[in-house]
Amino acid sequence: EGGGYRVRETPQPEAVAVHEPDGEALRACATTLEEAGWQVGEYTEPRTRARYLLASPRRV
Repeated sequence: EGGGYRVRETPQPEAVAVHEPDGEALRACATTLEEAGWQVGEYTEPRTRARYLLASPRRV
């Protein structure tokens, strides 16, 4: 229990950080967000070295 994606606010308006320990699941989430029209980048948390996504709605 307790698994799955964690979505957190970021200092950037409208952007969210998506955390998921499973790299394959994280990439699948990125693909889904991109297909839904979001702009997505994958980053590494400096302290923990954990990978996460930074996602925001695309500007029209």
